[in-house]
Amino acid sequence: MYMSRLDQALAALADPTRRGIVVHLARGEASVSDLVGLFSLKQPTISSHLKVLESAGLISRSRVAQLRPCKLEAEPLKAVTDWLEQVQEIWEGNYTRLDALLAEMKQAQNKEL
Repeated sequence: MYMSRLDQALAALADPTRRGIVVHLARGEASVSDLVGLFSLKQPTISSHLKVLESAGLISRSRVAQLRPCKLEAEPLKAVTDWLEQVQEIWEGNYTRLDALLAEMKQAQNKEL
């Protein structure tokens, strides 16, 4: 279940327009018409992007009279951040081991001279 949610979030964030929408919604709620103006896209195109973000759980939409305000949902973004931190820890461990190996090789080379 975790990877499926993560996969959905990453797939949704693969598109630059959707990432832009997420960044904008991180500042606060926005209506579909607000987003249409920001991205200079037609309403059906923005709605399509919003459906992808909503199905990935990254945003939620409500209804206030005629408006459909969109709100960023933090939990799926936290899952992406947690996964990225795990990958970063692995890479940092790799670099630490590489640094140690290079220091060992340099020391061995200095002994040979």
